Amino acid sequence: MAQPLEHRFDALVFDCDGVILDSATLKRSAFADFYRDEPEPLRQAIHAYLARGGGQPRDVKFHHIEAHILGRPISEARIRELSRAFAEHIESRVADAPMLPGAHEFLKRWRGRRPLFLLSATPQAELRRVIEQRGLSELFDDVLGAPPDKVNGLRNLIERHGFAAARTVMIGDSYNDYRAARSNGTHFVGILADDTGHSPFPSDSVTLPDLGDLEAGLERLSTAE
Repeated sequence: MAQPLEHRFDALVFDCDGVILDSATLKRSAFADFYRDEPEPLRQAIHAYLARGGGQPRDVKFHHIEAHILGRPISEARIRELSRAFAEHIESRVADAPMLPGAHEFLKRWRGRRPLFLLSATPQAELRRVIEQRGLSELFDDVLGAPPDKVNGLRNLIERHGFAAARTVMIGDSYNDYRAARSNGTHFVGILADDTGHSPFPSDSVTLPDLGDLEAGLERLSTAE
């Protein structure tokens, strides 16, 4: 008799923006708004960086844009101010963002069957406010934001709970999510919610457009071992 699917994994770990909430594009646009008065070549460079920079804490993104794209002298005070202004600009908009198809249904089906975690690059206090406001807190065993970064956040989660990395799954929409999974030896399912046809993941990755068929994606992971 085949082993029930949930018995093949210790835990499922979800990114938030672009996986649970349809807010990844919203956040990229909000970052770009800070630099809408820059010359066109710089705006294009910022857009290109943001398109590939998902899953990173916002202070890391602002630091890169300010120092490496705009060539400005930076300070911790400047990065903190940008991050504070971004939080004021975006939090209520993320709280109103729709959920990705299948996300709520999957979480409700799997709650209590396997530990479910939310792991995001959003600052933890802000993340928890949004998830609480959405009435989603009870669907997760824990809601974890930045700091630390995704690689260390996933490592800390696995070690704290004693999960086997090879029986843990990271579900994310960015290369940084994939990198966190690869660095920690966990499985990975990539979510490609936009319609560009571009995938930031290796060609052999299990990918889905949303969480509507996540069970099928997990089956593909478990049979590929």
